[in-house]
Amino acid sequence: MTTFYCPNCWREVSESATICPHCHTNISERISQANYIDKLIAALRHKEPMTPVRAAWILGERREQKAVPALTKIARKAKDPFLVESAVEALGKIGGTTASDTVRAATHHSSLRVRVKARDILRDLASKGLLRADQ
Repeated sequence: MTTFYCPNCWREVSESATICPHCHTNISERISQANYIDKLIAALRHKEPMTPVRAAWILGERREQKAVPALTKIARKAKDPFLVESAVEALGKIGGTTASDTVRAATHHSSLRVRVKARDILRDLASKGLLRADQ
């Protein structure tokens, strides 16, 4: 059995729904108007736990600057350490001041796996000369 979700609020909807009964979004219009990157960024809020992890990984592999705000929010506020780790890794690949500041802050995260990933990323960026000496 396939489960369908609203691309706006991520609540379950019927397969035939064109308007979400929960948030009243026009589902068919939203899906057809969003580009691939917007869909990936929206998938970062998906309720199925592996979907946001996969979306973060893809955004990192694609070096999508547009995803930095959403990934930063996840790295700073999400409770799931696997998702935070994935967001931190993606930010390390994307680069830039905001991304590296967020990775640096993640070295103090409550989860050991996130702290280790953040330190590894910073070490890798420093070895490639992508961090300034004062960072």
